[in-house]
Amino acid sequence: MEGHQFRSKNEIVLESTDKNELWSLLAEQVLEDLAKFQMNGSGWTFHSIVALDIHTVGYKPLRGGTFVKLPKFLSRKEALVNMKFRNETTTKEDNQCFKWCIARALNPVERDSGRISKILRKQAESLNFTGIEFPLSLKAIDKFGRLNPKIAVSVLGYENSIHPLRISKFKIENNVTLLLENTFVLSRVYQDYVQVRPQKTLAKKNIV
Repeated sequence: MEGHQFRSKNEIVLESTDKNELWSLLAEQVLEDLAKFQMNGSGWTFHSIVALDIHTVGYKPLRGGTFVKLPKFLSRKEALVNMKFRNETTTKEDNQCFKWCIARALNPVERDSGRISKILRKQAESLNFTGIEFPLSLKAIDKFGRLNPKIAVSVLGYENSIHPLRISKFKIENNVTLLLENTFVLSRVYQDYVQVRPQKTLAKKNIV
């Protein structure tokens, strides 16, 4: 009995990826290729699956810290504040968008909310980032919470719709919600934390 190989496409798996949904998608691709193979006069008939191989390669995207322009359908939302951060001495990005988003959430302003002013830099000094490396990973937010017990941070993701990546279990003095936006450039993914303003909504009907 002869065999034939069928392959699915390569997919990038992020923290926000639904693994069950991805598995179903890849399985559908293989089954679709199998059906086409039989319908196109191959003369073969499916009997059984002899082997199933899953190949993975380590993929380490940048953590939230790189300023990126939001897609138009997100940037026009008043609910989002995308901090434009630069290092004062080198004019380069400082990978601390999480820090600036938290500082802005605790010190909101009506105008130029995305600009990092001298006042905001001074206000950010009250935050404790001892032992925390930038750019900041989702996992490191737990440590930030232990160092800053009066601040609770929740993080949302966006892939066709808004979904939770990290929801704080605490309802305390300062509850901050961020959006972790992914932007793909030349096979690399750049991630940026964006502040979600309180009293605003990111409901699906307001995104699409």
